[in-house]
Amino acid sequence: NRLVKYWMGHLKKQKTMNKEFNQSPEFHGQCAFAISTGKKGVEGKENCYLVQDGKKYLFSNPVAKFLWRILPGRREKAESAWRN
Repeated sequence: NRLVKYWMGHLKKQKTMNKEFNQSPEFHGQCAFAISTGKKGVEGKENCYLVQDGKKYLFSNPVAKFLWRILPGRREKAESAWRN
């Protein structure tokens, strides 16, 4: 019974990960952190992403992803810069 629960949990987690991976990224796949600093044209990597509030953000490297998470207001700054 424990093995079945473990396997079902694994399948549910895998389904969620696949859904996130196949989701279209914001900012046309550019690095979300770079956009938030006003730089456009920095390519995000498919293996370095974060899903927040149902949106997938790509990053050029793990440091950019880390800074995005710890610095306040990055998403708002990126969205504002992208519109302008």
